[in-house]
Amino acid sequence: MRRVSPGIFAVFAAAMLLCGSCRDHVDDNPAANRLPSTHLWLTPDSAVGQGVSRQHLYWYGEDPDGVVRGYLFAFSIVATNVTAPPSPDTLRYTWTSANDTTLLFPLDTLFRRFLVVVRGVDQEFPGLPKGSVVRLYPFPYRDVDDNGIFGGSDVQLPGLAGAMDPKGAALTFPIRNSPPSIAFVQSPADPTVPLRQPDTTFTAATFAWSASDPDGNNTLVSYRVSLNDTSDSAGWLTVKNLRDTMVTLVVPRARSDAAGATIAADVYAGSFLGRQYLGQLPGLTLDGDNVFYVEARDVAGEYSKPAVLPSGTDRWYVKRPRSSLLLVNDYVNSDSASALTTYLGSLRSVPGGGLASVDILNIGRGVTLADKNSGKVGGLVPPFVDPALIQTFLLYDYVLWYTDQQPSLSVAQLSLFSYIGNGGKVLFSTSFVNTIDPRGALKDFAPIDSVSSVNLSPVQIPSVGDNRIPADFVLVPDSSVPGNIYPQLAFNATPPNHSIFMRPLYPRSDARVIYRLQEDTRIPVRYLGTPTVGVVDGERKIIFVGLPLHLLNNTVAGNPEGLVAFFTRAFTREYNSMQVVNRAKF
Repeated sequence: MRRVSPGIFAVFAAAMLLCGSCRDHVDDNPAANRLPSTHLWLTPDSAVGQGVSRQHLYWYGEDPDGVVRGYLFAFSIVATNVTAPPSPDTLRYTWTSANDTTLLFPLDTLFRRFLVVVRGVDQEFPGLPKGSVVRLYPFPYRDVDDNGIFGGSDVQLPGLAGAMDPKGAALTFPIRNSPPSIAFVQSPADPTVPLRQPDTTFTAATFAWSASDPDGNNTLVSYRVSLNDTSDSAGWLTVKNLRDTMVTLVVPRARSDAAGATIAADVYAGSFLGRQYLGQLPGLTLDGDNVFYVEARDVAGEYSKPAVLPSGTDRWYVKRPRSSLLLVNDYVNSDSASALTTYLGSLRSVPGGGLASVDILNIGRGVTLADKNSGKVGGLVPPFVDPALIQTFLLYDYVLWYTDQQPSLSVAQLSLFSYIGNGGKVLFSTSFVNTIDPRGALKDFAPIDSVSSVNLSPVQIPSVGDNRIPADFVLVPDSSVPGNIYPQLAFNATPPNHSIFMRPLYPRSDARVIYRLQEDTRIPVRYLGTPTVGVVDGERKIIFVGLPLHLLNNTVAGNPEGLVAFFTRAFTREYNSMQVVNRAKF
């Protein structure tokens, strides 16, 4: 056997010892974690130029020995262009695993610079719930209460520094404020047309708008409105409450009766019952054309382009109220001209001359009976009945509303209740078709519980109502209250039969009957008994007649004065306690 030389053995032993030493060095000294790097950019532009406050940002991270678990994202206002995070880093970071975001920079001036910093974090850090607030100064910690001071429920993050990109990606964005925009509320029937006042109004009109801002609607701070001349800063009225996007301009009669060609209008926000006084707006032209302007202002102090009504060739003509009575013409039958003549002539003859001249609101303009039956209203009905029409009525002591067989009940329902409740006095004259008040609108303002819904077909007689009333038939005054009796009225002598729809009224418990139709003497009898056709409420605020008054001007079968006697009784005795309350109050 050959023996191993002691020298060779020594060399082998030394080699083994050396290899063992190498193995110990690898196990005891592993390579340190290599930190990630982060990249941030804005698309589609490769270079950052002046932009708007809403920006879409992208970023990604690279880790040479692992994966990127998430990112710390922060932004802040800076005075100059900055290319690196601040030192010490006092930014407020949020944790995210996303690679992009649409950021809305909060602007409070016309121009700002914003620094955006993103830091990638690799797998050495376990991560955090999305949206967690992280601070890096004076040491990394999760700012649970988001107050910028470590303490309380805040949690230190000792492993974050060793897993985070120490440099981060940083970009400065120069941002210019974007002005807001404003537009009038659009019509539900036609989204391309703004809801606007009729082309002619009295001294009450309502305007509604909506505004937005590319920098975020939270940057809106106020609106301002003006009339006719926008060059004078004193001609603008600021609306500070952003919820006040509907305003009504009203000139009380106490001022308009004595005013010159122009006058200041009171401005109210909201609906009639919830109205809030905002101030006065100068420059309303009486008996002339007007233009309304509204602008939105943002937190940077920049105004929108004004929204303007009317626009183009449209007009808004404001009439000065002159009478104590407003005659509401809701009558579109073929005899509408003669009906109006009858009302005006009879009112003109009321003793004392107080009703010699009346103001007229033709709410039936531009519509037919079929239109009204389908719910369409006339061109002089404001789109905001509440509050515009209510405030219009309150310019007057009395409203005389006369209608055909298709009364504009939805308009009356929304306006007359509030008008009466605030001191107004109403005389309402109408007739009825076979479809009777399906929504119960009449009961909201008329002193009745209901109207007979009997079928008025001529083949079903006798009935409680009728659709043919003979000439000279009499309205018999109710005599149950001595000394408080209305003058007798009678249907006109021509034609032989009046084609109307007479239906009995069933009065409310507090109401008083003022007229019944005479008992039918025809053969065969067409209607039964003496149906109630006229009532007045217990507070004497509304007289409701279920027949067209202009057909009851017979001075032979009725009374020698015809309707003049009725209007005299209604406006000088029934309403005798009514002074100029509305005109002084509103």
